[in-house]
Amino acid sequence: MMNQWTSLQKALHVLKAVEQHHEVGLRLVDVCTLLDLGKPTALRLLGQLEQAGLLNRSVRGKKYYLGDYCRKLGESLSVQSSLTTRYSPLLKSISARTEDASFLVILQDLDTLCIAREVGSYPIQALAIPVGNRQPVGVGAGGLAMLSTFEEEKTEYFLHANRTRFLKYRTLRLDDLRSRIAKARKQGYAVIGSHAVRQVTGVGVTLVAKEGGVVGGISVAALDNRMTQKRQVQVARIMQEEIDMFLNK
Repeated sequence: MMNQWTSLQKALHVLKAVEQHHEVGLRLVDVCTLLDLGKPTALRLLGQLEQAGLLNRSVRGKKYYLGDYCRKLGESLSVQSSLTTRYSPLLKSISARTEDASFLVILQDLDTLCIAREVGSYPIQALAIPVGNRQPVGVGAGGLAMLSTFEEEKTEYFLHANRTRFLKYRTLRLDDLRSRIAKARKQGYAVIGSHAVRQVTGVGVTLVAKEGGVVGGISVAALDNRMTQKRQVQVARIMQEEIDMFLNK
């Protein structure tokens, strides 16, 4: 059975086997026996996983354990879960008042990652992105709001690093993004639409922790014909009011 699997599937099974025996570690012969792998194949897969930081090998015992990158992944998931739990009530309050879908995104590398979403009561909901969605920071309203909060040098770093990735969104141009960021800095909220999801406009604000520091971006999305300029101002005000009340509890 194992011989019919792809190299990726085999590597994942090796990683899972080591995880199940992480406390004691696994030797090369153990991996071969547990997964019915030939020694050359097992050695190659273990070496690739070690090179990727997913496994560590002890020098003395020649055993394999989970690597530092697995620890980082675990810490990242823990942080995401904590943030989701903490700020979900805030999204509920925002969606209750706006009647539209709200989203919480955090920064990961060059992307925003959606870690929470709340549905409103308006008959037509613009569920622009699902939880777990990743996209270049700046494509969505929450990420755009964060870019407007950062210092100019940091903002330009993200724009420059993602410039080729923005080409996927044919209507999204760097000069337009810079203009929207400049406007967001003046008015305190970001507006962007019809790039990631057609006929949908999002309004975003930066979520800053009570003790300082950017947590992520919160946005509310609705169909273009609902999210008029007047409503954009109202939605931004509601989001900021709810954030202030939440942080001052």
